[in-house]
Amino acid sequence: MRYQASHSVTCDVSPAQVYALISDSRRWPELLEPCEAVTVLSSDASSEHIELSAQVNGERMTWQSKRRFRPEVFGVETTVVQPMKLVAAMTTSWRVVALNALQSVLVLEHDYDLCDDVTGQVEGVSTRSEAAVFIETAIDRNSTVELGNIKAAVERAALSPAAVEPSRNQHLRHSIVCDAPADLVYGLVRSTDSWPTLFDACVGVRVLEATPDSELVRVEALQDGRTVSWDTRRTYHDTIRRVDYQLLVPMPLVESMSGQWRVLQLDSRRCLLTVDRTWRMLPDVTRIRPGIHTVTEASAFVRAFVDGNAGAEMIAIRALAESGTEALTSTTSRYFLPHPADRVYGVLADVAGWRKILPHCESLDVRYDDGTHQEFTMDVQAGDDVETFRSVRFCDAQTLTITYFQPEPPPAMTRHTGSWEVRAVEGGSEVVSRHTAVLGPAAARAFGTNDVRRLKGRVREQLERNSGLTVDACDTWLRTNPDGGTSGTSADA
Repeated sequence: MRYQASHSVTCDVSPAQVYALISDSRRWPELLEPCEAVTVLSSDASSEHIELSAQVNGERMTWQSKRRFRPEVFGVETTVVQPMKLVAAMTTSWRVVALNALQSVLVLEHDYDLCDDVTGQVEGVSTRSEAAVFIETAIDRNSTVELGNIKAAVERAALSPAAVEPSRNQHLRHSIVCDAPADLVYGLVRSTDSWPTLFDACVGVRVLEATPDSELVRVEALQDGRTVSWDTRRTYHDTIRRVDYQLLVPMPLVESMSGQWRVLQLDSRRCLLTVDRTWRMLPDVTRIRPGIHTVTEASAFVRAFVDGNAGAEMIAIRALAESGTEALTSTTSRYFLPHPADRVYGVLADVAGWRKILPHCESLDVRYDDGTHQEFTMDVQAGDDVETFRSVRFCDAQTLTITYFQPEPPPAMTRHTGSWEVRAVEGGSEVVSRHTAVLGPAAARAFGTNDVRRLKGRVREQLERNSGLTVDACDTWLRTNPDGGTSGTSADA
């Protein structure tokens, strides 16, 4: 009988950076917690023969493997030639799959068979069924730890001050599936008329020049609370549903920017919307924006701005195409905490003690929680009122991500979804909070205005405030409980 296992982790670096680490077995003892020693017995440009010692369910085991490097697919194929105890044969496969230019998924797969006679090899294991549980548990435990170690190492190296200065050339791609016909979605992308009401960051659009297949457009947008503007030349390819654009007068800190919107038909009712953005940073970014002195700092600022706006734009276009509403807003907030990523995630994912540490939590009723799937009802203080909502969450400890939706959102919203993501960075963790909300009729009564743009701003302010309170509570708890203990915070209040 053959046994198989698959584990994966998302890394916020390029595939090449992850591949460089998994192909360098000499670094494993210093990086991978279960690994104790690696000896390279022989090697050439495309392969190596190594002897590896590691902890396997608390027992030190040694085995030999032949590894073949597959740089063309960012992969390593391994055959265990002298297996560990209880194992008759084993192969493993490492693959790094690109999500975009700066994100990748690392996949580790095991394919193995057990010895026919396992008696006497490991204390307490005398049958094949016991051996199967022993090896399955060991692979799951070691793979999870090792992938987490690799993720932390490559992301730490990418953000280290000693890292190579980033290229001035940058690129991002975003995509989303829309449950709407391709022509409808393309029409929304092509037209700039609705941008100020559709896109939260956009405060004005003016067409300066127009021909049947192109426009010169001046865009005004909010960038970290400041109004900035740029001129964009948009060229339309209606037959293939593509819009090319180039910023003739770029946004601050950027020397040039261009890109493409594409709408790809999946079937008569669904399509894939993608947008590529490519830009080049200015060689000298000093004295342009307070607090930004280097290309590294400027690149991080522009990338965060483009990434946040692009995600919000995609969601807004999909919402308008699918439900015909412009009363949708989204926001992304990033926070730094001087704590390990797994501990931060642990507090955000633990529903047991939220009320005792979250300042705006009035009451909490946990209806279901198995550590991965959660459902609860919560009362929170909102000004002079108490609001009630019901949330359903999915917690992924492997990627340190929590996604949720609220079947019963607060009164000002008819829909609310979002996520938390914790990333390891130098000196601690980055916490990314994302919210998407559709305004309801009660929003106008709650905030005393019928202006959709102002209502969106007020809802975003409230969501960001609650996210900030949650992160602050998480920070306070980890500072006052450095050795662990019951945690509690509302990850989507």
